[in-house]
Amino acid sequence: MDLENKCVLVVGSGISGIASALELGNAGLHVYLLEKEAAVGGHAASFCCKATDVCSGCSACVVRDKIKEAVLHPQVRLLTNSTIRKLSGELGDFRVEITQQPRYIDEERCIACGLCTEVCPTEPKAVYPPAAEATPFSYILDEGLCVRFKGEKCDLCRQSCPTKAIEFEVKAKEQELSVGAIIVATGFDVFDAREKGSLGYGRYPNVVTGLDLERTFSREGCLKRTPEGKEPQEIAFIQCVGSRDEGHGYCSHVCCKYAMKLAGLIKYQRPDTQVTIFYIDLQTAGKGFAQFYEEYKESIRFVRGVPVEILQNASGELEVKFEDISQGKVCRDTFDLVVLSVGISPGKGSWDLARILGINLADDGFFDIADPLNSNETSVDGIFLAGTCQGPRDIPDSIAHGIAAASEAIQVLGEFAGRRTGS
Repeated sequence: MDLENKCVLVVGSGISGIASALELGNAGLHVYLLEKEAAVGGHAASFCCKATDVCSGCSACVVRDKIKEAVLHPQVRLLTNSTIRKLSGELGDFRVEITQQPRYIDEERCIACGLCTEVCPTEPKAVYPPAAEATPFSYILDEGLCVRFKGEKCDLCRQSCPTKAIEFEVKAKEQELSVGAIIVATGFDVFDAREKGSLGYGRYPNVVTGLDLERTFSREGCLKRTPEGKEPQEIAFIQCVGSRDEGHGYCSHVCCKYAMKLAGLIKYQRPDTQVTIFYIDLQTAGKGFAQFYEEYKESIRFVRGVPVEILQNASGELEVKFEDISQGKVCRDTFDLVVLSVGISPGKGSWDLARILGINLADDGFFDIADPLNSNETSVDGIFLAGTCQGPRDIPDSIAHGIAAASEAIQVLGEFAGRRTGS
């Protein structure tokens, strides 16, 4: 059996899945890169560059470069809007049945002119532009919002499209893939900050999440004014929102890093802004991060204590009630903007995928490993794990884990091919 003629399925196109796909493709294997969403890149594609006058080591630029490389790679075939329906077979001969949902907007003909969004009668709009960093960059039609799929005779977006890119009649496609190995790189879900009702997310417009702030910087390049039209002067970051609590006993690892780097970016752009970080313990592990903390600890206020409640006063300011552990008392302070550093949660579809693939979930909800010494191997020969689907990781670690998963797959397929040929 010729290894170069084998195919590998990578499930999930976040940064770890893309790293796996590139490693496999560069080794000469054919790769199916499966993604349930309409665009590739995962959460990391929306992260902003946090460089000041020097690089902060956030790796956001690396993500964009690798997305472009994967999209153009001759050995990688993208399958967006796709999910696994059934798996059979074994190492060297897996048969994977997948369903590819229609996009309704042809990505090759769409020129992103926006006319379809302008005429769409729904609110929110059923047809809308993708995120600025999306690949492929094609408008998206949400079947759940579109009145046509609710029985009404609406054809406004299709009539307005100058390139005739909108097609309502397309159906879901079923196909079977034959692959030698599978890499699961389905990533994570961001903790829903609404579950922490006392912190006001979803009720107060000036309470945002770290991911919201990432997207703002990625899109605007700077901190926006509040809905009241004022530039935030007092900003608070609250750590461990959805981590290290009764429901999520683990540390998400990345929250301290992205909070401090975003805080550093804010201070760089607007030195007069006062930034406070509320924390339990600061996780400063990682290359160069301890030095980063040393550079900013004088200009950023660090308070050891977790806020328990946020209330908005009549002037729109946010009053934060917190326990200051160093002083041993409950305090209150007011801020213009509060950023909740939300943690990493297991993907909501993990249980269903684990059942289909026959692999296990750990007690914390992430995919489980078969060997404590190997964080890529599952209980099924030929199925490997990459990235945050196995546990919280930052971008560099996710890339390394994806490459390691690909290396494992290459080795196992090589050994399998050797046994089949008797060499």
